[in-house]
Amino acid sequence: MILLLLVVYLLIVVVGLIPVNNDFEPTADGVEIIVTSTAYHGDLVLPIRNETVDWSRHFPARDFAGDVSGATRIALGWGNKEFYVDTPTWDDVTIGTLFRALFWPSATCMHVEMWTGTDIPAGARRTSISHEQYRRLVDHILGSFRRNDTGRFERIVPGAYGPADAFYHAHGAYHALNTCNCWVGRGLKSAGVRTGWLTPLPKTVLLYMEE
Repeated sequence: MILLLLVVYLLIVVVGLIPVNNDFEPTADGVEIIVTSTAYHGDLVLPIRNETVDWSRHFPARDFAGDVSGATRIALGWGNKEFYVDTPTWDDVTIGTLFRALFWPSATCMHVEMWTGTDIPAGARRTSISHEQYRRLVDHILGSFRRNDTGRFERIVPGAYGPADAFYHAHGAYHALNTCNCWVGRGLKSAGVRTGWLTPLPKTVLLYMEE
């Protein structure tokens, strides 16, 4: 039975690699977006502010332990709450945590990190999209956050890896076919960027982005 489930999962992953938005072309003088996907997580990295959105209005300085006034970019990611918040390092990861994250629909959160400087991680991809495409991407991101009665995002306290990041409650359930990379892939699809139809595994969201 386990072998059958594994075969079915791999078939779904292979079919998911079929690209969508095949007519995508980068927009000259558009909005630069950066996509990261490591062995364990994927993020969307965006300018801290432009004519479409000023992210600092959604994430005030008081949400962060350190000084984020010099931030030039913001990294946003969606994922399993237990894995994200309760296992800050790989030493904290247990078999039970991995099993629940992959095979049991579980609570999710958003991770927000303020970036300074111009360097980007090795292996990241960047492209440029129009302001209309960027607006659709922003809508995808904003719709992922849970809000309280006053309309503010619900921050998870305590919860942070360092002085420039914070966690927030999110909508949706995490499982093997709805991972952090799936969330990034849906964002790219909504913005018209060429990506896989389904991108649950690490790196798959980067397959159709030029280096």
